Amino acid sequence: NGVCLIHPEGETGQLQDTLRQVENERNKLDTLFLHMTDGVVAFSRTGEVIHFNPSAEEMLHRPIGTDTTFGELFGGLVSLERVLAVPDYLQEEQTVEERFLQLLMAPFDRDRQGGVLVVIHDVTEQRKNEEMRREFVANVSHELRTPLTNIRSYAETLVDSAGDLPPAMEKKFLGVILNESDRMTHIVQDLLTLSRLDSGRSEMNMARFDFGAAIDSVLRSIELEARRHGHELTRDYHDLPMIMGDRGRIEQVMLNVLGNAVKYTPDGGHIRVTAGTVGERVWMEVADDGIGIPKADRSRIFERFYRVDKARSRESGGTGLGLSIVKHAAQYHGAKLELKSDPGRGTAIAVNFTVPV
Repeated sequence: NGVCLIHPEGETGQLQDTLRQVENERNKLDTLFLHMTDGVVAFSRTGEVIHFNPSAEEMLHRPIGTDTTFGELFGGLVSLERVLAVPDYLQEEQTVEERFLQLLMAPFDRDRQGGVLVVIHDVTEQRKNEEMRREFVANVSHELRTPLTNIRSYAETLVDSAGDLPPAMEKKFLGVILNESDRMTHIVQDLLTLSRLDSGRSEMNMARFDFGAAIDSVLRSIELEARRHGHELTRDYHDLPMIMGDRGRIEQVMLNVLGNAVKYTPDGGHIRVTAGTVGERVWMEVADDGIGIPKADRSRIFERFYRVDKARSRESGGTGLGLSIVKHAAQYHGAKLELKSDPGRGTAIAVNFTVPV
């Protein structure tokens, strides 16, 4: 008869190896658990906390201990009994300190009378993006509907009164139709520009060019409009260097900043353009003595369709997209935008281009 002998030393060594492997796996899980960006809280079947990670405390903005209960943390949303009874998981939402939290609640170890696991995910940015998309669609619809309504109204009047209106009135009505058509064209062009910048489809045409000559070109293109408003347009820059960049994009930034100063400065104002270099960087600033921007609006003026003075903006033909284009086009060159403004005393916007001289 064959006899199989098992050495105690072999059993002990194998058991120690197994325990070491289990300990290593536990340490890995503990490390992962502690450093997860999502919050995790585990509860016993009776609702007491049995495990949690630092992210959970941070996201819920409160301390969690072994004496904390499910009811204290989430009882206002759903009962523990309901979570224990679900076949898969429940999804809830909670707002804490202006942050939107998505909660995934599921029972665990159901066969062994386990408890409930809650995973907390911060969805604040997603909610903000969704809200911005909704506002964007609503704004686009509104901005296009207004000129379309005006075009239709004046066109219907011309059709219904064909031959009866004085020539001067007909010309005036046709002028309104042309102006509203131009306004729609500007909105669509600005939207297409932003779309290309957002998607990264707008290619950069990098080349060396004279920074001072680019400012001169922009000033020439805006000079007639400034004169029409009676503005005094002054400049203070000299010996500006050749730089490497996309001249078209950089001029677009300059033109939109300068165009805003011309539009929103009351007739007979003063607009000053200065520029210079700092180390290997170049900058340009446009300062006016216009209506200024209230403090509450300053953080939002680069948002799409955001207007400080809606009536004045539409009256001046603004689309509410100019500074959004400035922001995106500036980002293409790693540019930094600086805003200084006082209501009633004017606004200064400086653009520091991080392009090598």
